[in-house]
Amino acid sequence: MSTERPTTDVLWTGWTGAQIDPDASGVWTSPEVSMHFSFDELVASWNVVTPPGTWVEVAARVITASGERSGWLVLARWSTDPAFTSTSVGGQDDPLAVAADDTILGRDGRRFTGFSVRLRMHGSADRAPRVSLLGAMASADARRRTVALGPAVPAVPAVPAVPGAVVDGVPAYSQQLHRDRYPRWDGGGRSWCSAASTAMLADFWGAGPSAAEMEWVDYETPDPQVPFTAREVYDEAYGGAGNWAFNTAYAGSRGLVAYVTRLRSFAEAARFIEAGIPLVLAISHQEGELTGAGYVTNGHLLVLVGFGENGDPVVHDPASHNIASDEEVRTTYALAELDRAWARSGRIVYVVRPPDVAPPEPPPQPNW
Repeated sequence: MSTERPTTDVLWTGWTGAQIDPDASGVWTSPEVSMHFSFDELVASWNVVTPPGTWVEVAARVITASGERSGWLVLARWSTDPAFTSTSVGGQDDPLAVAADDTILGRDGRRFTGFSVRLRMHGSADRAPRVSLLGAMASADARRRTVALGPAVPAVPAVPAVPGAVVDGVPAYSQQLHRDRYPRWDGGGRSWCSAASTAMLADFWGAGPSAAEMEWVDYETPDPQVPFTAREVYDEAYGGAGNWAFNTAYAGSRGLVAYVTRLRSFAEAARFIEAGIPLVLAISHQEGELTGAGYVTNGHLLVLVGFGENGDPVVHDPASHNIASDEEVRTTYALAELDRAWARSGRIVYVVRPPDVAPPEPPPQPNW
């Protein structure tokens, strides 16, 4: 049986706060980015501090090879102000593209060769959002699979260059400790894998919430950071805490550099680990496909913290084998099995790091 997989064209383009100069109405529009490949998915990311009473709107426009431009598709109306309801925007009617929560997709299979993003800041003369990063990741055929592999015949993934590299000090938070808590946010802890993963990285980098910020959490838990983060990343229209861009936006609001992108292999992921930067991975797997997981999922997030001496990934999995214990969070999965589960998301990652921690040198077609 063939295990050939398509290569992934993916490009990350970002602008720093120094490059973003809003006009008098608080709007900044990026230059148009032209690609050398046609893409079918785009995910935007933003790092913005929103003082009370302020918020931002993030939108993108995509361009076809013939020069047709979509309308501005709103991906988020977003703030960390608890009085503001952050939300993606469904039901936008455009003949070329669809805004699907955190992702722009071509309508009826259309593809694009360029894009621009727009940030609209809402505040006042003496109180306005402060932006440090705005960017987007465009990719082609990232989720396409050439063959459905059975659990006994995994594809052979790219092997990390330096087995045994592990980032120490990443906390372990189980979402299962929060089952049925605050069900208004995506049904409670059973659905908080993304929030728990994001909370682990925020705390690892010393940017998590203070005890005073978490005083509203009204049940005994060793990890109040998890419900705090679930509240902060919740997307009202999506009805969940798993919006990729909302999770990185929360981390970015706390002084970190954070964005969504795609990697091409575990070899690329290992370069982040070697640089001391753990990653959040999006995965999906069914019965028998991820040995030892203890659960199946159509969409899940976990933290990659390193690799064992045999190259197998060491992760902090907030599903914790369906056991409500932080002690069950750290585990090791078979490299080939986790690679297949990760490939189903097109190898989505959250990159989260402090501004003074340098990422690895990007490849010629930069995806970070």
